[in-house]
Amino acid sequence: MKHRFRPRSLKRQLLFSLLSSLLLVWGMTVYVSYQKTREEITQLFNADLAQSARVVHAFVENLLQQRRLTKLWNQDKSPDLFQMPILGQKYERKIAFQLRSVKEGVVLRSESAPEFALSLTRNGYSETLLNKELWHVFSISTENGEYVIHAGQRDDMRRELVTDLANQQILHMLLVFPVLGLVIWFIVSRTLRPVNQLKEQLAAREVGHLQPLPLERLPEEVVPMVEQINALFALLEQAFTNERNFTSDASHELKTPLAGLMTQLQVAQKTSDEAMRRQALQKCQQAVLRMTHMVQQLLTLSRVQYQNFQLSKQRMDINQVLIDAIADIEFSAHEKRIDLELNGKDGIAIEANPQLLTILLRNLLDNAVKYTPRGGKVSVGFWRERQDVCVAVEDSGPGVADEDYARIGQRFYRCVETAQTAEGSGLGLSIVQRIMNLHEADIVFSKSELGGLKAQLRFHAPQPA
Repeated sequence: MKHRFRPRSLKRQLLFSLLSSLLLVWGMTVYVSYQKTREEITQLFNADLAQSARVVHAFVENLLQQRRLTKLWNQDKSPDLFQMPILGQKYERKIAFQLRSVKEGVVLRSESAPEFALSLTRNGYSETLLNKELWHVFSISTENGEYVIHAGQRDDMRRELVTDLANQQILHMLLVFPVLGLVIWFIVSRTLRPVNQLKEQLAAREVGHLQPLPLERLPEEVVPMVEQINALFALLEQAFTNERNFTSDASHELKTPLAGLMTQLQVAQKTSDEAMRRQALQKCQQAVLRMTHMVQQLLTLSRVQYQNFQLSKQRMDINQVLIDAIADIEFSAHEKRIDLELNGKDGIAIEANPQLLTILLRNLLDNAVKYTPRGGKVSVGFWRERQDVCVAVEDSGPGVADEDYARIGQRFYRCVETAQTAEGSGLGLSIVQRIMNLHEADIVFSKSELGGLKAQLRFHAPQPA
């Protein structure tokens, strides 16, 4: 059982990629922000500890100068130095204070401070583990060195603050992420709308509807794809046209020879005269030969009409190519006692497709031999003219009228003057014209000095090797 191939959805792929990337980047941003926030809060609270300790230090120094500090130790007569009313703020008790006597220990403390010393350090920052709780402490001693002020804070309060900030960021991200996902989905859907419209246009097309797709209002990235589709439509239209032409040409040109062939076969079957039967069979053989030649020409024409790609060319010696082409039709020329002449210098090269160039020269030479009367002459010459290579094929046949030179390259066109003198299908020169167009070369028909037709070809000379 074959598994059906399921194509990927570009829309789903874009949404998944964008949202995944956004979630990953956002998560990394939250993590980095969490680390930075933790560092900033640590520095902020450390500065807060130092500032608070210095305030208490200034207050204690003032009391020492007034010799009133010891009076505060009597809790019944004086209020606690650090006793303050609770206002219910979230971080109200974030800092604890102690006044420690070097000799007597802790003499005064805030309500949030423990009963024993927060630290044994007399000046600067320190960290102390008390009752399995980590304390951050800033200490500063008085000028006489008898007392030390400690300002401390539990680490869990700092972590609680950082965690609250991180949780708020994550909560905001979770709340905003669905909304952002909808926005991205809307943007992707709107951006891919031309692709969906293009799909609908192609799906709605009927067989044979090969008109080009419109390029208006298409994004820049989609235009090259639509242009390639339109080029493909043009190629298909040309292929269908060539197929229709080939079918109509074949049916039109083969209808009469087939009818004549059937007539001659009926004559051969019904007649009792042996001479008449041989004559009818001979005409049948000639008709088959004509149809074979016509079918070959039709197939060749159909082949060169499909040559829409860049031709594969190679460098060739034009003298050798012409010698080979003349050898192919030499037997036909010998039968009619036609003098074949080749004029030119060695060393002249052209760049062309070997197969198509052989077909082109063979058709020109075959056409010249066919319309040249018995004992006539066919001349072939080639030469270099500036940046071009010229080839001329001339015959001593009847030629064509001046007004027919522009039309003899059309399909199935035959001059009235020569239609009765030689058999043909009117495709030979049409094939020649098409091959010259494929090579981006020129062909000109004119009257020959020998009295017949002159076909002059002009190819661009190749760059020096």
